[in-house]
Amino acid sequence: MRVTVEDPENKICKTVPDVRRETGKESEGNAKEPKKLGKEEVQYAGVPAGEGSMSCLEMPEEQRKNFILEIQQVAEKILKAHGVINEVSDLLKGEWFLKLQKSGFENKLVLAKYGEEVSIGFFIYSDDVSVPDPNLVLLSRDGLWYPQRIEEKLKETVSSFFAGAYGDYDFLNIIPENLEKFQVFQRDFAKTIESQGWSNPDVKVLEKIMPRN
Repeated sequence: MRVTVEDPENKICKTVPDVRRETGKESEGNAKEPKKLGKEEVQYAGVPAGEGSMSCLEMPEEQRKNFILEIQQVAEKILKAHGVINEVSDLLKGEWFLKLQKSGFENKLVLAKYGEEVSIGFFIYSDDVSVPDPNLVLLSRDGLWYPQRIEEKLKETVSSFFAGAYGDYDFLNIIPENLEKFQVFQRDFAKTIESQGWSNPDVKVLEKIMPRN
């Protein structure tokens, strides 16, 4: 059973080094078979197994950047710039939503967290229907965001999913070639939204929901 998520508009780590290792030569020969992980292997985060999650959140910023995806770095900058969070620990305080509009851009940028899923993407709006163009979906665990899927206009690329019911993290599956695609895609997407200046003061906030404890 694959987990799906509703559009952010309709609902109110393994780290970079580890993902690179998994999507390198070690994944060759496994492209056809999703990798099924046991409970002890689902530690798909950069914090060594057994260490508390706050150890990563309390790291100096430059050190923490080595443990999080580029898209998370840029998203946190945007969330701080528009007052959704004040510090990274606020990411753990519940759900949040930010919808932005920038002069000269037809698409809106939406950043949202619902449950344990984070959504970061551009959306096209037509007759009150929103279409991702594209949207990245990540799993949020203890302040770290992990690759889930890329949603685009007419397709979806799943990099990991659950074999059981939603939230059954003992049965996390990884599709190596799609995980590699997600890594490249999220890096390019992060560079794009950073260069477009979505954290600048001239960006219009259309809607904002703050996280709560």
